[in-house]
Amino acid sequence: MTLLNVERLSIGYPRRVIASDISLDVAAGQAIAILGPNGSGKTTLFRTVLGLLAPRAGRVLLDGKSITTLSAPEIARQIAYVPQNSAGLFNFSVLEVVEMARAPHLSWFSQPGAVDRAIAAVSLSQVGMGEFIDREFSELSGGERQLVMIARALASQAKYLLLDEPTASLDFGNRLLVLETLIKLKQRGMAVVFTTHDPDHARRVCSESRDQTLTISRAGQVSIGPTADALQSKALAALYGIDQSVFSAQR
Repeated sequence: MTLLNVERLSIGYPRRVIASDISLDVAAGQAIAILGPNGSGKTTLFRTVLGLLAPRAGRVLLDGKSITTLSAPEIARQIAYVPQNSAGLFNFSVLEVVEMARAPHLSWFSQPGAVDRAIAAVSLSQVGMGEFIDREFSELSGGERQLVMIARALASQAKYLLLDEPTASLDFGNRLLVLETLIKLKQRGMAVVFTTHDPDHARRVCSESRDQTLTISRAGQVSIGPTADALQSKALAALYGIDQSVFSAQR
């Protein structure tokens, strides 16, 4: 049953609409990749889905309720978000960073307890970072930090995971670690939605028939469908405004 619905959504700011008519249904165990040039609105779409920006038109529904009627903790209990950059944000242990995701489940002024610590520890184990539990977050490599941030999202026990360019600035090995982690989470029944500039990453994660790829052009044109169709040379050349023959030669 689909519980996160984006219906005829327009995204942007009071004086500028970036993209319009975005419709998207997100189901458990499904992966959706979002591709588009810089400035096309990928991060703005995430911010709108998370309730941080008001829709310019259309709506986002979570369990049938408009996102605009829900509080930040209510949204955070359902949708976990991993931003692009986490370097230098925290001067805490790995466990403490992951425990922060438990805040929406706690009452005001409450501290994480034994149950929250156990959930954080299990989340770290799920992404292969269990042995790093007592390390300082600032000491980790870029790939390790990203895995910790994914564990942090898992500790929220949300149904939906939104990741903004989760492999940005990572080396080849760490990119593979993160992508394989996303595949495993999808296979466990979590809904995974991520932005990327690399079509091969979309192919790798969105490899099943129920998975999809959404594209947003610089002009705000939106398309969603099977990943294989969205990533054909002709479609990608049009999306990024380059000659198809040049694009094909690079593949």
